Amino acid sequence: MRVISGNRRGLKLKAPKGLDTRPTTDKVKESVFNILGQNFQDAKVLDIFCGSGANGIEFLSRGAKIAYFLDNSDDAIDVVRENLKKAKFLDYGVILHGNIGKLKSLETSFDYIYVDPPFDRKDLYRKSMKIINDYNLLKEDGLVVVEYATDVGIPQFEGFKEVKNRKYGSTSISIWSWDR
Repeated sequence: MRVISGNRRGLKLKAPKGLDTRPTTDKVKESVFNILGQNFQDAKVLDIFCGSGANGIEFLSRGAKIAYFLDNSDDAIDVVRENLKKAKFLDYGVILHGNIGKLKSLETSFDYIYVDPPFDRKDLYRKSMKIINDYNLLKEDGLVVVEYATDVGIPQFEGFKEVKNRKYGSTSISIWSWDR
């Protein structure tokens, strides 16, 4: 697993041990950023179910101002901290240790939110999008990237409209904006 582009391009990142974390493949990550574009200057990013933190670090490498990383796994949080240190992004990362309910206490909104829970937990997709909606965590022109298992799919989310959807074998990406 590595940083695909930006000022940390090629940097190898550590992944949490075990099968609890499923890192986003380089192919999927590269495709996501091709869809989103290349200008992330001064963007504020939230990486939910961040695992290794690779997606948020990719945003930082491409110019994002700050990235918040949320995971409830002790191992994942330790790896995120190591990866931020290795990438020299400790000052640009905010680590949140806990479940998605922790997002309710945030008093900010984000340009980009990456949602990548365990593929078999459809409830976490719904809960994440509900919290984003209820607590207005997405900026007016922001985008939510949802990574999911192609064969399982995801539901429609109240308050959002799907603007793009791409399949990459067993993994799919769906990009959402406000439906206002």
